[in-house]
Amino acid sequence: MTTMNEQVEFVTMSNREKYLFDLQGFLVVKDFLSNTEVCALNEAIDANHDKRREHPKADLNGTPLDGEFGPFWHYNGMLTWLPPWCQPFRNLLAHPKVIPYLNTLLGRGWKLDHSVDVLTATNGCQGMGIHGSGNVTFNGSRFYAYQNNRMRCGLIVCEYYLTDVNPDDGGLCVIPGSHKSNFPCPEDIRMWEANQEIVFNIPAKAGDLIIFNEATSHGVLPWRAAHERRVAFYRYTPKYLHYAGGVYQTQMPEWVSELTEAQQAVLEPPYIYNRPLIETDGETLVRPRREGE
Repeated sequence: MTTMNEQVEFVTMSNREKYLFDLQGFLVVKDFLSNTEVCALNEAIDANHDKRREHPKADLNGTPLDGEFGPFWHYNGMLTWLPPWCQPFRNLLAHPKVIPYLNTLLGRGWKLDHSVDVLTATNGCQGMGIHGSGNVTFNGSRFYAYQNNRMRCGLIVCEYYLTDVNPDDGGLCVIPGSHKSNFPCPEDIRMWEANQEIVFNIPAKAGDLIIFNEATSHGVLPWRAAHERRVAFYRYTPKYLHYAGGVYQTQMPEWVSELTEAQQAVLEPPYIYNRPLIETDGETLVRPRREGE
């Protein structure tokens, strides 16, 4: 661990990435994970098929978001699966490549919020209504702000694609730019019954990362592809923000000693002063002397 007097290196997103995120409320990062990383994550899911649970069925009332074969599926608790299956998911907690994005969007000292989640779907699974309210219901936790040449967000979602999503396959959809919206989304748009042209179904390949602001209107379109949809969700908040609740927000889990120092730092509860900050190598920590460092 570096001392608090050493220089802190602060790496940010590129100017192009900043422009695209500020414009759209989401960003596609191509080839974020290696083939080896994607295979390890998929193998872990395959080995724990018994832990798959049906997602609660949504009341979609025959809207275009409804599916022929009920809800999609999800896994959780991956961080505590038996070795070696937990390791690929633990490796993503403080992945060195994600650090510049979280530093830029949340400020230094960000933390994991929610439990890690994996969603899967097979052909015919229903979607999920579009949600995320932009500036309409500013509540201090789901927000987007720009000041002094810096972007700041509340809850950020990192969605790792573990299988390909081609155009019109379904899955994650967004309304680009809606993170800045000042008016509520009409119900028929939210249920994908009107103005479907403004809803973007994001295509990406296995290994790509989609980062989006929880304030960006987003949902899930019914899955139409022959292959299974698989995505892993990691949600982060600024160091001071408590959103979903749970053990990570109030105390360190019992198994924290099995993690690296950087991974432990991601699971710290919310606070500001003397918080361990993760350097760009994804391993080294520094503790700043003042809040603004």
